Amino acid sequence: MGKFRNKSSKSKVAAIIKYLFLTAGAVVSLYPFIWVLLSSLKDNNEIYSNSFGLPKIIRWSNYTQAWNGARVGTSFFNSLIVSLSSVILLVVITAMGSYILTRVHKSTFLSVYLSLGIMIPIHAMLIPSVIIFKHLHLQDNLVSLVLVYIATNISFSLYIMKGFMDRIPRELDEAATIDGCGQAGIFFRVIFPIAKPGMATVATLAFLNCWNDLLLGLVLISDPMKRTLSMGISALKGSYVTRYGLLCSGFVISIVPVVIMYLMFQKQVVQGMTAGAVKG
Repeated sequence: MGKFRNKSSKSKVAAIIKYLFLTAGAVVSLYPFIWVLLSSLKDNNEIYSNSFGLPKIIRWSNYTQAWNGARVGTSFFNSLIVSLSSVILLVVITAMGSYILTRVHKSTFLSVYLSLGIMIPIHAMLIPSVIIFKHLHLQDNLVSLVLVYIATNISFSLYIMKGFMDRIPRELDEAATIDGCGQAGIFFRVIFPIAKPGMATVATLAFLNCWNDLLLGLVLISDPMKRTLSMGISALKGSYVTRYGLLCSGFVISIVPVVIMYLMFQKQVVQGMTAGAVKG
C-alpha cells in the first residue's frame, strides 16, 4: 500500500509541476496581447507613465479614430477581400493538384519539383513580380496581390494537402468507381468532403500569411485607398510623433479576425497538421 501511495503522490507532484509550467507559458504568451489591448485604451501620456497598469480612463475613441480617421476600416476590408479570395482559390487549386498527384498521376519527381517553391525566399520574387504585373497592367491593383499570394503559398499548401490525401484509403476510390463515378465524381463526392481537415489547415495558414503581409503590399500597392491592413497600421506611425493608443488599436483590430478563424478551425488544423505523421 505504501508503494502505491508513493506513486500516486509522485504523479500528483508531477502533474502540479506540469500545470505550473503550462500556466507560466500561457502567461508569457498572452502578456504581449494583454499589454497591447490595455495600451489601445490609453493616450500617450498614460502609456508613458502607467505602461503596465489598467487605464484610468477608457478611451474607446482610439478605435473610432483609427477605424475612420486613419482609414483602417478601408484597409481592413481590402485585406479581407484579398485574403479570402486568395485562400478560396488556393484551397481549390491545391486540393485538385494533390488529388492528381496522389490518385491520377503519381510522380515523385513532380511532387518534389512543386515543393521546391518552399525554399524560394519571398524577397527573390519582388522584382520579377513588379515587372510581370507592369506588363499585365495590374500595377496598383488588388488582383496582383491575390495572384502573388497564391504563388507564394501554393508550394507549402500543396505539401500539406498531399500529405493528408495520402492517408485517404484507395478503397474509397474503387468503391466510387464501381458505383459509376468518374474522376470528377470521385473528387467532389468522396475525396473533397473527407479532405476538409487538410483544407482547413491550408486555409488557416494561408490566411495568416496573406493577412499579416506587409512587404508585398508596399511593393505592389501605392494608392492609399487600396492599402491592406498591415499597410494601414504602418501608416499610423508618424514621422515625428506617434499616437501609440491608435497604433495599438490597429493591432487589436488586425488580431481579432485571425483569432476567430483559428478558433473556428482549431480541431481541423490539428488533424491536418498531423495527417502525414503516421501511416496506416
